[in-house]
Amino acid sequence: MSKDAKQPSVVLVAIEGEWAGRSLESVLVANGYAVLRAGDGEDALALAKRYRPDALILDEHLVSLGGIEVCRLLREDPAFDASTPMVITAPSPAQRTVRAAAYEAGAWDFCTHPLDADTLILKLGTFLRARSAVADAEAHALIDLPTGVLTAAGMERWAEHIAARASRNHEPLACVVMMPSGQHANSATHSELDTVTDAVNSFLELSKDAFRRSDVVGRMNDGRLALLAPDTDSDGVHGLLARLRGAIAAATAGRPGLPSATEFKAGYWAVQDFSSAPLEPAELMRRAARALDHISNPSPTERLAIGFDQLPIS
Repeated sequence: MSKDAKQPSVVLVAIEGEWAGRSLESVLVANGYAVLRAGDGEDALALAKRYRPDALILDEHLVSLGGIEVCRLLREDPAFDASTPMVITAPSPAQRTVRAAAYEAGAWDFCTHPLDADTLILKLGTFLRARSAVADAEAHALIDLPTGVLTAAGMERWAEHIAARASRNHEPLACVVMMPSGQHANSATHSELDTVTDAVNSFLELSKDAFRRSDVVGRMNDGRLALLAPDTDSDGVHGLLARLRGAIAAATAGRPGLPSATEFKAGYWAVQDFSSAPLEPAELMRRAARALDHISNPSPTERLAIGFDQLPIS
């Protein structure tokens, strides 16, 4: 998602030497950036993983970990945004091997001291515009490439087609939103959302053989798994959930440490004749998600699935 124009981009700066670091910070702040300073390479690595800055400027001669190594470790971290620009700086003259190592580690640029602040600011603006364009493209993409399921935008597009057909043919239609038990979708931090996403990925891998060819599977923006099920009423939803648990049970048999057959929760909305339900297609997923929100962390004796029509009237 692109950054709000009123919210300044955050640049993590880890430059050898207090004076050089303060000087660069002053230039960045004067040009509208927020700056996060790191004292050494290990500090830069920890801060980058915790705060997810929009860009990093790393000196190769940092204490404990050089900037190139920090860059390499972040690029190898699947939880770190691969589109984040990183600039490596080094004393002049820099050896060709050092410059090549920086680019091999994933740096977007390599600069030598003394830094040309004006040029660096121009490059940084270009890098961040490119990063924003990547984020916008991902937000509007219809397919989640790592898993092959639809994105939230893709689900809304398909919901329009499926709902139109169900209404025209007076067919049943259901929408189910699921996630592993013990996970929460209303996460405030990137790391918590990553945990939800990882858990949903594992769930999807274990349960993929239980879906029908007509089922449309995708993600919601909060990481939860959504399913549009044509020709499916509320009874059909429970049959679907039973198939999922059976598939997970078979996939996890003899594999300790993986989720059990009942360790997921689901909210759903279903109707026997969609033409009788004057709903916008996107409302299907919202209602199923609201039903799921009423299940916190079910124990084995509590209900693992609930329909929107079963919610208490507020």
